[in-house]
Amino acid sequence: MKFDNYYLDLDKVNSLQSKEEKEQIHRYYVDMMHSFSDNRNSMGISIFNTLFHSGYLKEIRSEKIDQILS
Repeated sequence: MKFDNYYLDLDKVNSLQSKEEKEQIHRYYVDMMHSFSDNRNSMGISIFNTLFHSGYLKEIRSEKIDQILS
């Protein structure tokens, strides 16, 4: 899996009600990036899965496919 094919969905983050929730998601994302750069891959993958399955990460490829099909 190429993690550089994913990005944080800022629209979804900004739609959160509280500033604390927004900051927490951003901290998760930053922690994930630092985990991968520090070769703590299992921790990075765990955070990635949490963000991805919660809908906070988008895949560039899927978005391009959706644009082509619509």
